[in-house]
Amino acid sequence: MSQINYNRDAIAQSIALKISEATDITSFSQSSKLKLLVDIFSNEITNLAKSYDLAIQGLYAETAIENDLDIKGAQYGVYRKNRNSIYADKSDGIMMIRPKEEGDFFSDSIREPITINRGERLDVGSTFYIIVAEDIYIVPSDILVLVSGTVISEDGSGFTINKDDVFKMKSRYGDTSKLNSLLLEFLKPISIDGSQESDDDFRRRVILARDGDNIATTSAIMGEVSALPELSGYSIVENKRGSGSLDIGVTTRTLQETSEDENLFSTLGVLRTSIILVAPVGIDVLIYAPNIINLIIEYSTESNNISDENILSAIVESFRSIYTYNAINSISAMAIEDKVNALLPTVSIVITKMDLFDPSINAVISTSSNTVMAPLDYFIYLDKDSITREVIDG
Repeated sequence: MSQINYNRDAIAQSIALKISEATDITSFSQSSKLKLLVDIFSNEITNLAKSYDLAIQGLYAETAIENDLDIKGAQYGVYRKNRNSIYADKSDGIMMIRPKEEGDFFSDSIREPITINRGERLDVGSTFYIIVAEDIYIVPSDILVLVSGTVISEDGSGFTINKDDVFKMKSRYGDTSKLNSLLLEFLKPISIDGSQESDDDFRRRVILARDGDNIATTSAIMGEVSALPELSGYSIVENKRGSGSLDIGVTTRTLQETSEDENLFSTLGVLRTSIILVAPVGIDVLIYAPNIINLIIEYSTESNNISDENILSAIVESFRSIYTYNAINSISAMAIEDKVNALLPTVSIVITKMDLFDPSINAVISTSSNTVMAPLDYFIYLDKDSITREVIDG
């Protein structure tokens, strides 16, 4: 980027040299009118050069500051965030759950073990809440349990928690009675000042958005999704619900293999915690688990050397090794055929029909002999009961 040298003395010397060359005046005193004019011209040129450089600086994300940097960010859909959350890991010994009476065992107040699932939101105090980052297991024989989680300001204004501060807890979702006999104590102080993101931190996200192929923090968000434990597939769609919206669908291995995952709610909660830390203010993020849609397959084969049961198993295994829930969200008959025929070379199956059956409306929504594509609100599921062998007359 271009800059102008606005060293005043250098400019004054250059002007004086030009005047000398043009008028043959080789010297003049410090108090002369000519010297006064040289100083006036050099001051004005210096001021103009400074203004030019400031304007140029504001044109580039690498050098823009304050409001100019905010303007650059807005051009790429990135907005400065307030510092309203902080992550506390249990290895740092910051937060712990203990019985109401200090020094008691949990057995003095509970009879059965208690589990607080990762992703669960706990209201604590009046101005902040915690999103649990790991499953918490509380057994009667313990006297304390350390907690990992993200502490978030309720209104974004910030707060300070002192060492030995103790709070009651309640869950925002589900049964809160299990927490009535427990307290959350802070073993170390933490604070969230609610201040705005610094220029340096914000600049990195602006440059990422400018140089990337997508909006604000898509790359960062994709990284958070990819890091989820047990992740099987995902889709990220921009602006589906209007400008500035981001829809994230997620499936786990358990969900795609069994059609159910009792830990899915917690997994989505963990993702929400991660997204809070990277998503810019103003982006409307929706995180969801897609609904199930059943794949129904009809196939034919001239071989009778292998049992139908083995063929069914091979088809299911082939489908699950090929299909992953994603932005395309489709499966082709040819891909399944090739995989099955590689597993069972003597069978040579041909898929004659594939249906997508939506159990929520009890109806087929797509039929093909080649490729079926499911909406992103669904993940495709196949089991043996949905596979039949074509009946050949005669």
